[in-house]
Amino acid sequence: MTLLLQREKEHIRNAFSVAAVIALLMLLVHIVFLIFPVPKYNWSIYPRDPGQWYGIITGQFIHASWGHLFSNLPPLIITTFVLFYFYRSIGWASYFLILCATGLMVFVLGRNYSHIGASGLVYGLIAFVFFSGIFRRNVKSIALMGVMVIMYSGYLAGFFPTEERVSWESHLFGAIAGGWTAFVFRNFREPDEKQQVLEDDITHRGNRQTEFFFPRDVFEKTLEQRRKEAEEAERKAAEEDQANLNL
Repeated sequence: MTLLLQREKEHIRNAFSVAAVIALLMLLVHIVFLIFPVPKYNWSIYPRDPGQWYGIITGQFIHASWGHLFSNLPPLIITTFVLFYFYRSIGWASYFLILCATGLMVFVLGRNYSHIGASGLVYGLIAFVFFSGIFRRNVKSIALMGVMVIMYSGYLAGFFPTEERVSWESHLFGAIAGGWTAFVFRNFREPDEKQQVLEDDITHRGNRQTEFFFPRDVFEKTLEQRRKEAEEAERKAAEEDQANLNL
């Protein structure tokens, strides 16, 4: 038990360290741009400009103001922690895939504006956790999916072009990148993930049978089928009672 607790503490510390380092990096980048008079748009994502391809990565670490930065940091820290704690074996691969895919889609399909900020990455991480619940279908991933719905369902409004200066493309493409990444890594199971997948058939592992809380057809039968089964059970019970009386 002590070893298990120590291991969990280490996992928590590692996940928080990654989230903190990424947040501090974005904070440091913002301070550097305040100190040195370098135009931010030179490092932004500017769609379809071959000379600014590097903005696919750098643009997501730049923010227009302190307000812009601090609106992104809390959800970024939370979702990064969730990724590296609950999906730690694929944490870095998922993170960079979401980061690159989001930036690339904005670069290819976005409006001809300078796109900056980590909001696309945030949307990508939220979508990754959400769709992992759909694709993995185990207790842990479904619970995390529910947490994302409760905490960030209001982010759906960010998919629509309500404000000209807001990069809704980053939000939309970030969510697409996160969902796609969840699909790519759907079969990469964590060591602590239970193998009780919500499937239609009972699976066998060696001589052990996976146990389920409900019969596998509990959601498949119609009310009419259940009524007929109940009537048949009552009829058989009555026949058995009559037979016992005759004896």
